Amino acid sequence: MGIDRFNLNEARSFVGRNVNLHLKDGSVIVNVLVADAKREEDSGKPSVYCTARYGRPPLRIRLREIEWMEKVTPCITISARIS
Repeated sequence: MGIDRFNLNEARSFVGRNVNLHLKDGSVIVNVLVADAKREEDSGKPSVYCTARYGRPPLRIRLREIEWMEKVTPCITISARIS
């Protein structure tokens, strides 16, 4: 049996969605928009590009640092903004 790992194809399925990023060190980056998931041009290592707010340059997070991604439910996001 192989070890299940988060891969580039799975990351690409989250492009354009708001997610919570669960990192391997135990930390969580909350409610970011996944802008792109691709291999870096210089090193060829897979990375995910995320934005926390529109108009800011995207953050680059290497795929090996991500444990998993959790979709953010729009209802929760809307209710949090109303409160």
